[in-house]
Amino acid sequence: MNIQTEKSIQNTYINPIVLPDYPCLEVKSVRKLSDWGRGDKKLVSEADLMRESGVPEAEIAPMEGVFSPGYGCVPENDVRATADPSCYCFDGRYYLYVTSGMVYDSDDLVHWTPHYDETWLPISAPMAPTVEKWNGKFYAAANRTPLFVSDSPLGPWEKVGEWTLPDGREMEVGDVMIFKDDDNRCYLYFGLGVSIFGAEMDPENPNHLKTFPKLLFRFDPHHWWERFGGNNEDWKKGFIEGSWMVKLNGRYYLTYSCSGTEYYNYAMGAYISDSPLGDFTLMEGSPFSRSRQGFVRGGGHGSIVRGPKDTLWCFYTIPVCVDHNFERRIGMDPVEILPDGTLHARTGCEVPQYNPGVLDEPGKGNEAGLVPLTLFKPSKCSSYKSGHRTLYAFDEAMHTWWEPEESDKAPTIEVLLQAPYNVSAVRLMWKDTGLFLDGGIVPGPYRYVIEGNASAMGDDWFTLVNASENETDLAVDYRTFETKRAIRLRMRLLGWPKGIRPALLNFTAFGIAPEAE
Repeated sequence: MNIQTEKSIQNTYINPIVLPDYPCLEVKSVRKLSDWGRGDKKLVSEADLMRESGVPEAEIAPMEGVFSPGYGCVPENDVRATADPSCYCFDGRYYLYVTSGMVYDSDDLVHWTPHYDETWLPISAPMAPTVEKWNGKFYAAANRTPLFVSDSPLGPWEKVGEWTLPDGREMEVGDVMIFKDDDNRCYLYFGLGVSIFGAEMDPENPNHLKTFPKLLFRFDPHHWWERFGGNNEDWKKGFIEGSWMVKLNGRYYLTYSCSGTEYYNYAMGAYISDSPLGDFTLMEGSPFSRSRQGFVRGGGHGSIVRGPKDTLWCFYTIPVCVDHNFERRIGMDPVEILPDGTLHARTGCEVPQYNPGVLDEPGKGNEAGLVPLTLFKPSKCSSYKSGHRTLYAFDEAMHTWWEPEESDKAPTIEVLLQAPYNVSAVRLMWKDTGLFLDGGIVPGPYRYVIEGNASAMGDDWFTLVNASENETDLAVDYRTFETKRAIRLRMRLLGWPKGIRPALLNFTAFGIAPEAE
């Protein structure tokens, strides 16, 4: 691994994390999902398993009335979106598997390389992929898919078969997670609705379960974070999903998500046990990952991975949800194991943090000391489309954006910091307005220059970031640079993908007041 340990601004990262070639979600185009050759085959469902476990019928499907035709997001374009991150360390290298996207790998948890494989994308498209190395092979599955196998964590992948119960019946289950224990026994966890199940897998036939799925826990309205709604207001309904197992200090932490990926209060709680199939008890301090305020919100459906210096890192889902409920981003923050054995993730950090490996105990605090300088500061631009003024590049929201007029061939946006600051980094988030995959309008790199000015007046601009020849597609772009003192910042947009109308979800500069140094 190539881990940089110097405590410097150059060794920082930002949320949402930077992923080249950010995945796309077809919400205006036709989304193509495989049925894996099932046709009319009848498969055992989670509802069937709940009935067989003795769950009352009225509690099996409590989501009636949540959806109705004509209500919800109205898509104007396809979107950049991914979520449900599953991060693993295989043979000293990190791998990130995400919804509707390619596989990423990294040697430091910060700089990710995308890998394309035509056999993987149909697996990740149904959402929430999981991968585990077992007996020299890599096994993968996702939401309601069969099991697949590969000789490499990057694929290619071959179908093993449908998940099969000990009595021979085949089943279709949601939000699966495969976990290998220290004794080389493997377990399947799943659940998408009101309960989480677990079962042991057969090493001779990995898609077969050795044990009948055990109901580990289900929705409890007295756990306030599990209640459905943007303020957890619905006592009748919950949506339990996104299970993830991690073993820490000999104990089993089964994390889960609730209650609605489209809501800012999307969160992760945990149950703890001394064995992989329980009995489980609720972890005190749940939810351990939740951010309701600020720019980076959410914190549900993710994973926990061990990083450099034996540190723990939580990957999680960030709601955006403009063109679709599944328009989302991914965050990563350190996790601390508290003295009582409970977990606490620093979810929702919106300032630069030190890369994994820089600090020995990032869970106690990992911020690099820079603050946002541009929030709601006075701004101006070369043009803006009605309803998309410059303010929306500098507000604390991912669902608003500045969009120049279509006739503007040289878009420029400026912000007045209202005092001189030492500026060291900038985050940009793009909105690909007009993205339409079925029409051949696809994403690509943005080219731009960011400049600073030490005076509130005048035209003495100096370069902070020169991305005029950028060739990398970055829906989220984070740049650090030599610290410069500035009171004004300007971005000149020089190029964008063909057919796309460029728009800026976020423009945040980070720095510090000279007096604070």
